[in-house]
Amino acid sequence: MAWEPSFQENTMHRAFRSSHPAVQILFFFSVLVFGMLFFHPVFLAIAFSFAFLNSLLLRGGQALRMFFALLLPTWALVALVNTAFNHYGVTTLFTLSNGNRVTLEALLHGAAVGCMAVTAILWFSCFNAVVTSDRFLHVFGRRLPTAALLVSMTLRFIPLFIRRARQIRMSQRGIGRSGTALQNAVRTLDVLTAWSLENAVETADSMKGRGYGLRGRTHYARYLWTARDSILCALILISDGVILAGVLCGQTQANYNPCFSVAQINAFSFVLFGVYALLCAAPLILELSEGRHAWNKSV
Repeated sequence: MAWEPSFQENTMHRAFRSSHPAVQILFFFSVLVFGMLFFHPVFLAIAFSFAFLNSLLLRGGQALRMFFALLLPTWALVALVNTAFNHYGVTTLFTLSNGNRVTLEALLHGAAVGCMAVTAILWFSCFNAVVTSDRFLHVFGRRLPTAALLVSMTLRFIPLFIRRARQIRMSQRGIGRSGTALQNAVRTLDVLTAWSLENAVETADSMKGRGYGLRGRTHYARYLWTARDSILCALILISDGVILAGVLCGQTQANYNPCFSVAQINAFSFVLFGVYALLCAAPLILELSEGRHAWNKSV
């Protein structure tokens, strides 16, 4: 039976996935760096909103399950831990029995740190879904062959670890092995580590046997640079330049100690908010544009 792409591959992120891998990597590098750099609540809200929407578009129900089962508790835990162990700030909400103050500034800072961590995880999940190992090798394989191979294997092994861990647990259950939760976890980790190391050695030997990384070796390029890629790359770089200008002007600053304050809002601030939102929404805009074009063709 001939292989056919799944529904998700047919409909999800067709426009962005069809762009050149270098453009995809540039986009994710930009949003990840800015997402981990800004503590300004407006920038945090923009980054989180579009990271969540992109993850939802790419992964659907799996993204929702990951958010409510893992990311939302992580966000809450970071905020609570920061509030419990840091007592800076001037706005006291209440005082604990041991005399430590719980302040609004510490709570807001913990919420900001948690939002930043959750946003980074969401962007990394989108990166892992879009930039496959062969795309990463296509961009960096010639200039940094060893590092590119190592990173691509790491990206590939992350979902592979999860899949193999499930297989090992099912196999252990099928042959009737039982024990405590800790014993089962240690046994699974032991088998998974040996299996992964063996696979890594086989992959390295296979790539070496094919002449990977040798000087003068030619590369087959299945990803072609188009005019749309040039436009996307230029727009991303222009957006990065505008946002960096805002950083140098202090428009992205936010302080949580001793009291909460942000940079003064002016006309340039709204320009920065709009540019940052357009940057983060680029894959969604491409997808909507592609969907509208396909609808017009069908009609």
